[in-house]
Amino acid sequence: MSGLWTWEQKELARPTTKQEVIKAGLAYLEGVGADLICKVCIPSGGSCCLSCPFLSDGVGCGQRNTSCTAWLCGFLKYIYYEAGLLREWEDFWEQVPGQQFRYDTTPRHFAVRGWLEPPKLRFLSAAFADDLQRLRQERPASWLVELKGKLDWHIDEILDSTNPKFVKKTEAKLYRLTSDFEQFHRAKTQLN
Repeated sequence: MSGLWTWEQKELARPTTKQEVIKAGLAYLEGVGADLICKVCIPSGGSCCLSCPFLSDGVGCGQRNTSCTAWLCGFLKYIYYEAGLLREWEDFWEQVPGQQFRYDTTPRHFAVRGWLEPPKLRFLSAAFADDLQRLRQERPASWLVELKGKLDWHIDEILDSTNPKFVKKTEAKLYRLTSDFEQFHRAKTQLN
């Protein structure tokens, strides 16, 4: 994405604040059911906030910012991808300036050209979380973190590719990685 906006894009820009964008991102994550995945993943050693200086034991995040809100783990990225939400999510966050790893320099006020409307897809994450909970009991402790990384990597490969054959082949790998997620795949049929 270019840093320059056309006249039409400037006309469509919506003034906003850093806090409003974070609030919209959190509402979107709630609409997808991110908390349901986190309730399984974090106790299993998959915390994405591990070793973050803003994380307080027993309290949680002490300084939520734009980069942390915009970031998706492999599980959420996979769910967003399967639900057709990933491009919308990424396009929105590309507009937000100043995102850094674990901190940001996002200005207090800026403009965006589009907005995130929270989806109603908690059922999809609930099914995925149930499958994840069931499957992690049968697998080695490292399985959950490894799966999350593989899903993340394969989706990034798909997003970076312009080759339809490669995309189809990589989507087949995603399906093989998640073939035991029976409840999720059943829930996914409700999307159409």
